[in-house]
Amino acid sequence: AFLNLTARNDWSSTLPINNNSYFYPSINASLVLTQALDIKSDLLNFLKIRGGWSQVGKDTDPYQLINNYPSNPLFGSYPLLTVNDKSLNANLKPETTNSTEVGAEIGFFDNRVHLDLSYYNTNSLNQILNVDVSSATGYTSKLLNAGKINNRGFEALANITPIKTASGFTWEITLNFATNQSKVLELDKEGRLTAYTIGNDGVAVQAAVGQRYGTLFGTAYKRNAKGEILVNASGTPYADTQYKVLGSFQPKWTGGINNSFTYKGFNLSFLIDAKIGGSIYSGSYSTGIYTGVLIETMQGRDAEHGGLSYYFAANNKNSIPVASVKGASSGPNGEVVYSDGIIFNGVNADGSKNTIIVPAQQYYKAFNAIKESSVFDASFVKFRELKIGYTLPGKWTKGIGLSSATVSLVGRNLWIIHKNVPNIDPETAFTTGNSQGTESLTLPTTRSYGFSVNLNF
Repeated sequence: AFLNLTARNDWSSTLPINNNSYFYPSINASLVLTQALDIKSDLLNFLKIRGGWSQVGKDTDPYQLINNYPSNPLFGSYPLLTVNDKSLNANLKPETTNSTEVGAEIGFFDNRVHLDLSYYNTNSLNQILNVDVSSATGYTSKLLNAGKINNRGFEALANITPIKTASGFTWEITLNFATNQSKVLELDKEGRLTAYTIGNDGVAVQAAVGQRYGTLFGTAYKRNAKGEILVNASGTPYADTQYKVLGSFQPKWTGGINNSFTYKGFNLSFLIDAKIGGSIYSGSYSTGIYTGVLIETMQGRDAEHGGLSYYFAANNKNSIPVASVKGASSGPNGEVVYSDGIIFNGVNADGSKNTIIVPAQQYYKAFNAIKESSVFDASFVKFRELKIGYTLPGKWTKGIGLSSATVSLVGRNLWIIHKNVPNIDPETAFTTGNSQGTESLTLPTTRSYGFSVNLNF
């Protein structure tokens, strides 16, 4: 049985003197049951249970407490001072995170199968946020302690050795799985703040009360009670007047599998990993559709690509299909016939099917104002890494003062086996920080190939 206790206290000069102290306690305990109960079995050879609790604190950047007035060049002969856009806060408190975790380690079949399982629950409080306020206050934003976010999840790691021979051949498999559920419980004690924008790159990435952290908000299709998309009199889709939840950048789960084969100094390993669930807004797709540079916009451009024929009669803004004029290849009065027509798959306000043909250019440009059309499932499965190595014999390395030496060829990010978002890598993003889930005109990700030498003295 093991028990670990820690304690630490910080005093930060970036916080007000009355709130500048924060305490870091933690407690962790574990019990190896196979030893405590003297369990001896060919099936179960190791079992440990563990649990822990901790609290940590966090301060802020310098100069966040007192509003000041930056000096500017003279206005004529008069001094000129300005006011910062952000209202600072002399009563800031340190951020606090409380975490609880329980887990177990289990070994079977002489540790040929080893499992490491854990469940955690974390609450973050008093987060220091810069929130928008009315400019009538003289500021555009205000610094305050706000936010209670809960994260809970499950993680699993399995190491399996299916084959281990006396001749030195070994096959090892490593599997990992993780899932996390994040929810914003509150943003301020008074309940006046319902959403905090983390980033806004085409769609807003927000922490919104009652939603998962990192929820995507933006314009969506207007739909009827059946969920069908409504179109206007021109045959193009309506945009809902209210911003809607378009998804969240957080996946349902992540995982991977690594296979490693060794034989007499040679090693071959390959890793496949996956992220399943979550959403991404593709600004590249939105821009490409609007400008007509993506292959997806070929559909309907002409008769060869499924374009419908239509014409516009005098004083008639809506298109008329050529097929409705019996035996004619043009309008009844010699109107110009076009062959780049598309019918949007939607319904009118009365529920009837949309039948208005619109030009391809008008059709594709109509999506630009509706961000939902460029939000996709961010799931992927990747061939992440392939590694081939050789460990030199000990009799070779000892002569030059080395305990071991290994040379390897490594390839990474080799192949996207599966994805649902077109044209881009689902891992592409503006940032790796909090404002994930959006991208626009970013450079493509790359494969990499390398050669490595590991020397141990």
